Amino acid sequence: MFYAIMRKKLLPILAVCAAVSATAQDDLPQDYLPKEFHAGRRTALRQMMPANSVAVVFAYPTRNFSNDVDYMYHQNPDLYYFSGYKEPQSMMLIFKDEQTDSAGKKYSEVLFVQKRNAQAEQWTGP
Repeated sequence: MFYAIMRKKLLPILAVCAAVSATAQDDLPQDYLPKEFHAGRRTALRQMMPANSVAVVFAYPTRNFSNDVDYMYHQNPDLYYFSGYKEPQSMMLIFKDEQTDSAGKKYSEVLFVQKRNAQAEQWTGP
């Protein structure tokens, strides 16, 4: 009798635990490379570039599978190697020599990214 009562109580608990673990999703992997790695790759590229030059690296475009379904996006390995950025529709400029903007701020690389679109992200995700 004890086993029958335990079976009635334990079986639903085990069923709930199994359902929760079956529907749980693993976290998506994050960038495993530290930002210092990407900065080091940009510095190494700058050392190989001729004077007064700029490197332009584009992201791969998104590819459409059918009407409203896209293929899984894969970043241009060169852009990822230099920046660690994984989103489409972006571009990176890497200058050999340090540049100065009109406000006097110095920079040696620029990453152009697409502005966020909440309406599109509703369907495709951030």
